[in-house]
Amino acid sequence: VHFLGPGDEEWASVKAKETQKDAFEHVEKELLEGTVVSEALERAGESRVLGSQRTPDWKARVSEMASLRNFLQVRRADAVYVVGWRLEKGKDQFTGKEDIDPRETPLLDVGGGTGWACQWYVDRFADGLEDPAQCKLFFFDDAGPPWARKDPATEGRWSSWSLAGNCWEPLEGGELPPAPYGLYAGIGATRLSSRAES
Repeated sequence: VHFLGPGDEEWASVKAKETQKDAFEHVEKELLEGTVVSEALERAGESRVLGSQRTPDWKARVSEMASLRNFLQVRRADAVYVVGWRLEKGKDQFTGKEDIDPRETPLLDVGGGTGWACQWYVDRFADGLEDPAQCKLFFFDDAGPPWARKDPATEGRWSSWSLAGNCWEPLEGGELPPAPYGLYAGIGATRLSSRAES
């Protein structure tokens, strides 16, 4: 299932509309602005929207990223598989381009709306809400736009999120993550590099 919030369908590719239309689930604005999503946004914002980025319009800026629907994808997922890019330290989390104090770059540094999905998933395991041993967040660093962080330790390979270290840990020897099972979410880039496709 691919959740589409208000205005998202215009961004779906023609191919996706032709081949995946039965997998689209349209989500109403009222749900995305409801109590559960709003509380999750506040909590994630404490980790993602820091210092000078915490302007009065930060929630509207997150909404413009079409991120809120991602909460629904990870809300009950047993595991999350992500293909995306990382924010360069000292760049803002809304565009990944604007200079900010390096201390304001989120620790969970995945860019774009995908980063919010990752944060919402990880937040489930913070403060004893769920068993931290069950956190299964896997990330393929697909390099992303020219301004994205280029980290030889993660670029072009799979990593998993360490709750204890608040960092990405590359999987041993370039291994693949465990095969998905149960209820899982696949989040991230709509256009993969040839490296990510293989």
